[in-house]
Amino acid sequence: MKNRHLRLLVILLGLTLGGCKRYTNKDRYIISIGEKLDLYYSTNSCCYYCLSNEKELKHVTLLGRKTIDEGPEDCEGCNFVAAFTLQGKSIGIDTVELKLLTATMSCDEDYGVPEKYIIEVK
Repeated sequence: MKNRHLRLLVILLGLTLGGCKRYTNKDRYIISIGEKLDLYYSTNSCCYYCLSNEKELKHVTLLGRKTIDEGPEDCEGCNFVAAFTLQGKSIGIDTVELKLLTATMSCDEDYGVPEKYIIEVK
């Protein structure tokens, strides 16, 4: 009887966790010219992410941002998941820097340690 309940619990837990999509970034990407790539982030209304070195990028270009998961319904201030969409434009390697800032800060302020992602375009 205990084994049956334990098995049922494991199955239910697996189904529950399996249904949740996780948005994670890798430290390094290899893409082709013209290929698109999403770099995910999660935040709420207190803060925002910015691409702090956009002007320095030579081999990828920022196409825009998009909301991936708006978070729980009827929950003001809860976290949501969004992404910066980048596209390979020439052969080479860029390091993309994403910075988490409070709502009143500017992206060009020297604050915090940015998340860094290496993107190689082949």
